[in-house]
Amino acid sequence: MRYRIGLLGLAAVIASYGQQGPAISGTVWDPQKAAIPGAHVLLEARDNTLKIEAVTNEAGQYQFRDIAPGNYLLQVSAPGFARSGIQLREARAGQAETADFSLKIAEVATNVVVTASGTPQTTDEIAKAISVVDGQTLDQRDDTSISEALRTVPGLRIQRLGGPVSDSSIRTRGLPAEDTAVLVDGFRFRDSSTTQGDASSLVEDLVVNDVDRVEVLRGTGSSLYGSNATGGVVNIVTSEVGGRTRGSLLMEGGSLGTFRGRAEASGGAKDDRFQYTLGISHIDVVDGIDGDYPARIASLQGHVSYSLSPRTRVYGRIFAADTFSQLPVSP
Repeated sequence: MRYRIGLLGLAAVIASYGQQGPAISGTVWDPQKAAIPGAHVLLEARDNTLKIEAVTNEAGQYQFRDIAPGNYLLQVSAPGFARSGIQLREARAGQAETADFSLKIAEVATNVVVTASGTPQTTDEIAKAISVVDGQTLDQRDDTSISEALRTVPGLRIQRLGGPVSDSSIRTRGLPAEDTAVLVDGFRFRDSSTTQGDASSLVEDLVVNDVDRVEVLRGTGSSLYGSNATGGVVNIVTSEVGGRTRGSLLMEGGSLGTFRGRAEASGGAKDDRFQYTLGISHIDVVDGIDGDYPARIASLQGHVSYSLSPRTRVYGRIFAADTFSQLPVSP
């Protein structure tokens, strides 16, 4: 009898080990019901514990396997199409959910933001004043720095003392620059050597490099982000990781002896257990305005994660900036 009980216990352990977690899958179509290959499907957990991306195959299909039970937000983007609306799905143990998407051309879609509450939410669920400058807008306007990208956001005053990549400040609703918190993927970015411990001395170092979108929360956010957020919060969200390897290269030059170069790459390997994104940029202003304010800045931004198991992921982030500027000397 003991031998039989042991076998039953071993069989139960093997069966439990072989069980797979919930799965969410679907198909991405265009308006004519044709499959869209290469579309990026973003999955975000409502409790902010998971954020992964999948790429559709030649048949326009995607799948997220062995995810933890819970509520998830899904959104799809593809070159030449507008972002999809947000779909909410609940993953239950032992069940498979289906979420199909039909992408439309030139349609305004709802964004997912995390700055307002620290967890993914759609803009329809937020009562606070928040604006989003997405990556498509950054590319179309060819913005060089984050402060330049925020110049059209209501309630913000961007001040720059000199030419490109010169001393800059962000003021929200008329409050001092130290009352606007700057975040990178939700983590506080600041200069601990300053009196207020804010990021006002580092704003000019924030260039558009490996950026997916910039979220701006106007009004008090100190309950989530501390006393430096009484005016507002600027959250720089970096590009998504995982999926098929992809990248971009930009080189341009112009007046004031300006040269700008930027290279970005992201993707995944080993069935997307290893995910990465990397961005390198260099800006060189040789002459400056009236021969003054020459400047040079090099920036490196990266994000690496490795999944030890389907539900465990180790993260690492790299950020570095090297700036040179020369102020005019009065005779």
